Amino acid sequence: MAMDGGFKYLVLAPAAMHTAHREATKGWGDLDPAYTVMLPALLMRMTHNQIWISLSRYRTACRKNLIVDRSLDFEQVDRERSWDDQIILNGLVFYLAYATIPNLHLMPMWRTDGAIITILLHMGPVEFLYYWFHRALHHHFLYSRYHSHHHASIITKPITCKTTQWKWRIVYQKISKIKGTTC
Repeated sequence: MAMDGGFKYLVLAPAAMHTAHREATKGWGDLDPAYTVMLPALLMRMTHNQIWISLSRYRTACRKNLIVDRSLDFEQVDRERSWDDQIILNGLVFYLAYATIPNLHLMPMWRTDGAIITILLHMGPVEFLYYWFHRALHHHFLYSRYHSHHHASIITKPITCKTTQWKWRIVYQKISKIKGTTC
């Protein structure tokens, strides 16, 4: 079930308030860039997605470069309105990890060996697990309960891949965190 309405962003309010309090009490000298940049990065990601959504819907409305000769219906728009839930979930995971993992603030901002390991992990086990998990979702039992919602969109948009249910998002979140927890 998707979080509905504009109040779903209040889930991130404690993290934003903690960031503001932390920076106000510690001052700019003890500024922790990784912690402070999390919320603006999420907002930039939402803005970036919204730009692509708007551009895609505009091009569909203008009937340019259509793959399927159908118009975008309101049912699909309503079904895909929860595209930002995954970004909110990522924000919660990042803030909780930063709050609970000791000495995370001591990690360097960039390590070349960590970037190489991340790329190799993504190309190897992460993509492998994504693929087979997605294949498993096409089994009748899982498809009828979880995955059919995703395939109900005939006119594919940039956010069509984000229209999933929470259980599926959490599994994908765990798979993608293989890279972060290893490096």
